[in-house]
Amino acid sequence: MPARNIPRTVDVVVVGGGPTSLITSFILAKNGVDVMIVEQYEREEQAMYGRACVLYPRSLELLDLNGLYEHMADMGFIIRDSVTINDGKVVPGRGWHFVQDVINGHCCLDFCLNLRQKYVEDAVKGALDQVNPKIFNAPVKFLNYTVDNSGTFPVTSTLQLQSGAFIQVRSKYLLGADGGRSTVRSLSMIGFPGTMSPHKWVRLDAVVKTDMPCSRMTATAIESQEHGNVLWLPVDHGRTRIGFVFPDELYGEDGKGVTVDMVMEEAKKALRPNSLEFVTLDWWTVYAIGQRVAEKFKDGPVLLVGDAAHTHSSGSAQGMNTGIHDSTNLAWKLAGVIKGWYKEDVLDTYSTERRASAQRLIELDRDVAALISGKIPDRFQAPPGSDANEYLDRVFRESAGFTVGLGISYAENILNRAHAWERQPTSVPVGHRAPDARVYRHGSPVPRRLYELVASYGRRFTLLVFAGEVQPQDDATRLNRPCAEKYRALRHYMDSPGAFSRNLADVFQLLTILRGEGTLQVSETLGALPLGRAVHDLSGEAYAQYGVDARDGALVALRPDGIVGCVAPLDGWSALANYFGEFVHPAVQRAQKAVKKDVSFAVGELSVEGQEETHAVLQRSK
Repeated sequence: MPARNIPRTVDVVVVGGGPTSLITSFILAKNGVDVMIVEQYEREEQAMYGRACVLYPRSLELLDLNGLYEHMADMGFIIRDSVTINDGKVVPGRGWHFVQDVINGHCCLDFCLNLRQKYVEDAVKGALDQVNPKIFNAPVKFLNYTVDNSGTFPVTSTLQLQSGAFIQVRSKYLLGADGGRSTVRSLSMIGFPGTMSPHKWVRLDAVVKTDMPCSRMTATAIESQEHGNVLWLPVDHGRTRIGFVFPDELYGEDGKGVTVDMVMEEAKKALRPNSLEFVTLDWWTVYAIGQRVAEKFKDGPVLLVGDAAHTHSSGSAQGMNTGIHDSTNLAWKLAGVIKGWYKEDVLDTYSTERRASAQRLIELDRDVAALISGKIPDRFQAPPGSDANEYLDRVFRESAGFTVGLGISYAENILNRAHAWERQPTSVPVGHRAPDARVYRHGSPVPRRLYELVASYGRRFTLLVFAGEVQPQDDATRLNRPCAEKYRALRHYMDSPGAFSRNLADVFQLLTILRGEGTLQVSETLGALPLGRAVHDLSGEAYAQYGVDARDGALVALRPDGIVGCVAPLDGWSALANYFGEFVHPAVQRAQKAVKKDVSFAVGELSVEGQEETHAVLQRSK
C-alpha cells in the first residue's frame, strides 16, 4: 500500500481487522468519525475458516440496531432447538433447550444464527466499504505509539507499510482490537491476569456424512466418556462445526506432534456408536484454554475491545458475541465524545460496564470449560460418581439469560439512573436491555418491530412516550383523560424553549406509543401533536413488555445501544432533563425562529419516517 494513501491525522486508529474492529469502525464512520483500520495481514492471508460461529439473539439485535444484521441474515444457519445424544440415543430434557426457554416471548429475533466468523467479517467489511472504502488498510503493521496530551491529537502511532517504509499517524484515540496477543495492550502495559486451563480442545469445520439423527436439523451435544461433551453444530455453506476434548496422551508436551489424521480419527471415536466420514475438511485446531481479563479497558486515549480485552473458552459460544457487545457499547460513546455531543465521563462507562460483564463471563467459563471436559469443579461438592453433564446442564440453565445476551445488564452510573418514584412507572430496571415488541403505524395492518423504529446507528437516544390507553369517547376514540392531560403538558414542555431536547446536543429522537387502535388522525386521538413518530400497540405487547400501566403512561429513555437509561412517569420530564443534563453537552447553536406577536395560533408538525422532524408554523393576523 503506497504511503500517500495513508492519512496522517484521523480521529481514531483501530488496530486489527476482525469483527470487533469492523463493527466499531462501521458505527464510528456512520456517525461521521474519521477512522482508520490497520491490519497486519492481507485478507487472503488471514484464517479463512474456523474461529467463532454462533450469534445469539441479543447480538443479532445489536447488529440490527446498527444496520448490519441484514448484511448477513441470508448466509447463516438458523437454530431454534437442540438435542443431546448419549450412546447413540436421545437424552430427553438435556441440551441447549435453555436457549429457547429464555428467548420465547422476549425477543423478535428468537433464534441463533450459525455463521462462521469469516462470513461475518465479509458482511461487515462490505457494509463498511459502502460508507468509505478507504477505512480498511492492509497489510499495514502497527509497531508502537506514544501519547502527548498537550495537543488535539495526542496519540502518535508508528506503522510499517508493505514496502518497508515507516509512517506516523496522529489520532485522538487508539483502539486495540488486535486479539488475545494484543500489541496495543502489551505496549500500554495493561495487565492481563488469568489462568490457563489444563484441558485441550479440538475444533474443526467440515463437510461430513453420518448416520447420527438430526445431523443437519439442529444443534447436538454428544455425551462421551473419553471426549467430554462433544459439540455438533450445523453452520453455513453445508459445513458442520465439531468440537471435543483432545486426549492428553496424544497431545504430548507441546502439541507439535498432533496431525490432521489424529484429529479426524478422534472425531470418529467421539461420535461412536454413530459413524462419521469426512468429505471436505476446511479447518482444524487443537488449543489450550486461557481465561483472562485486562485490568482495564481504557487507559487515557487507549481502548481495548474483544479478545484484546478478554479471552475464554468457546464452551458457551461467547467469543464473537462478547466482542459485539463491546463494539456496540463503545462505538456510540466514542463517537459522541469525539463529535462533542457527550462529556468524557460517558466514555469512561465503557470500561466499567464491559469489564464487569467480562469478569462474570470468565467466572462462568471456568465452570463450563471444566464440565465440558468431564471435570466437576470442587465448588459443586459433587458426590463420587456424579455425571458432569448433569452439572453442565444446570450451569447452562442458571446462566441462560446471560449466555444468550438478553440478560446482560449494567450497574447504575451516569448513563443508568434510577429514581425512587412513589410508584415505579415501568417494570424494566435501568441498565437492562430494552424489550422489543410489535407495534403498528397508524392505519397500517403490517406490524413493525420497536427496534426497527428506534435504530439509529448509535446516533440517538430514544424517548419512548407511552402516552396511555385509547378509549371510546362520544363519537370518537381518544386518549384516556388522565393521560391526555399529562400528554398535553408534556407536549407543551417539549415545545418550550427550555426543553432539554432544544438546549442540549442533537442526540434525541422520540416515539409515541398508544395502547389501542386509533380511528382518527393521531393528533386528534392524542389531543395534541405526536412527539416524533406515533405507533399503536394493538395487543398490549409493548406495554406488557415494559410493565407500563396503560391508565398512567410512562416515559422511557433508551440508550443508543438498546439499554434502558432512565424511566419516569408521563409527567416526569424534569427527571429526564436532569438525567440528560449530566452527560449531554449543551447545543452549540440552535436557530431561533422569530415569532410575530400577532400570531393567533400555530399548528402543524410533519414527521416523515426516516427523516428529521420538520416544523411548519401557520400564522394568521388578528
